[in-house]
Amino acid sequence: MSKQSINIQEQDLHAYVDQQLSPHKVKAVEALMRKDPQIAIKIHQWQQQNKLIKQHFSDDDCDEMPARLDINRFNKSHLNRSSNMPWYYSLVASVLLMLVSGVIGWYLHDLSSPTLKPRISFVNSAISAYEVFSVEMLHPVEVSVDKKDHLVQWLSKRVDHPLKVPTLEQYGYTLLGGRLLAMKKGRPAAQFMFEDNTGRRITLLVSKNPTYNDHDLLFKNEKAVNAFYWMNSNIAYSVSGKIQREELQSLSQGIYQQINANKTQQLAGL
Repeated sequence: MSKQSINIQEQDLHAYVDQQLSPHKVKAVEALMRKDPQIAIKIHQWQQQNKLIKQHFSDDDCDEMPARLDINRFNKSHLNRSSNMPWYYSLVASVLLMLVSGVIGWYLHDLSSPTLKPRISFVNSAISAYEVFSVEMLHPVEVSVDKKDHLVQWLSKRVDHPLKVPTLEQYGYTLLGGRLLAMKKGRPAAQFMFEDNTGRRITLLVSKNPTYNDHDLLFKNEKAVNAFYWMNSNIAYSVSGKIQREELQSLSQGIYQQINANKTQQLAGL
């Protein structure tokens, strides 16, 4: 198959950026970039966006971009090509580049917030812990509710914060018990599990971390799991469950108010 006969679609450009394109299509895309500066600019923006997102959300070191895929190697060709184009084409390309860069820059400004990554990491851990333990039939908790006093005292000591277990009977949920979990960098967390009379379960995860900052209720959805989470000083809380957002929000607000009964802080509108 010749390069001229290869039909490059939008998904091929994304696959090129993600380094998932077949070798013969890689050559075709690179030829297209040399021919069309607008395609080259678009791919360059996607590459930079991917690098920044990985930098802020990946715990692994990001690999350097292979030299053969580096858009900078095409710059000279693009400049020479652009110099032969009508002036207004270059003007339009410059305006588009500024607009795209501005949007991406504003978006990544929020992503790079020093307070965002700990929050995202915490709620993701809470959702993962819910998915792992909420389906357990024989051992859903480490310490059952009949040893509640011991459970609360033990977990409070491990988390290094006096814990308060909310009462959720008014919402149809009763406490099953709880367990000790490990967060990143060896930080402990306490998980309390509740169940209603139909067998549905929700969990409350509590963890202490000096990187946490005050924040009112936030919402996160991960596939079938919903979660509401908030932070008071360096203590973070997350309520997770496979139930409707409205019901989980009501439960979360009830838990929030019980835990913070002695504070005047108001919930943010959701």
